[in-house]
Amino acid sequence: MKLFIAATVSIIFFGMLVAFADEQTETAPPKVGDTAPDWTLQDAEEKEHNLKKLRGKVVFLIMGNRKIRKEDDKWAEAFQKAYGENEQVVAYIIGDLRSVPGFIPKRFIRGQLKKNPPPVGFLLDWKGEVHKRYQTGEKKPTLYLISQNGTIVFHRKANFKPKIYAELKKEIDRLLATPDAN
Repeated sequence: MKLFIAATVSIIFFGMLVAFADEQTETAPPKVGDTAPDWTLQDAEEKEHNLKKLRGKVVFLIMGNRKIRKEDDKWAEAFQKAYGENEQVVAYIIGDLRSVPGFIPKRFIRGQLKKNPPPVGFLLDWKGEVHKRYQTGEKKPTLYLISQNGTIVFHRKANFKPKIYAELKKEIDRLLATPDAN
């Protein structure tokens, strides 16, 4: 019996160490100059979108959750107003849906997005895997601008502010003017 208890305690302790080690070895978020981590996500129509397939375009990612959706939409509205007609640049809101209660069906969420579509495409990160990989914030949108070759050229965690948007717009315009330089 003592051997059983000692083995059980050892297994629990070892498990705690492994879990702690996993937390400590979490990679840093991607930063300017890094290749953007790839992802494949679905929209409300269940159509798949993949970052690698967007190579050749400038990609603006607005990452948030349901609590900061209004801020996500502000970024998306400003982007859409300036670049909505430009086929060389695309934007997506990537929604972290881990906080959606389990009793709410996915089809309900999709239906709500169809009824009240955001200003740009909305991708559903049901398990939060993309948000974990990009280490997004909970209180402010996390913004990434990705060049035509897949390199991150802009990154901020910020609520919408005209000054920050001007910085983003300047970077988008630079990428559009010199597509081969990035």
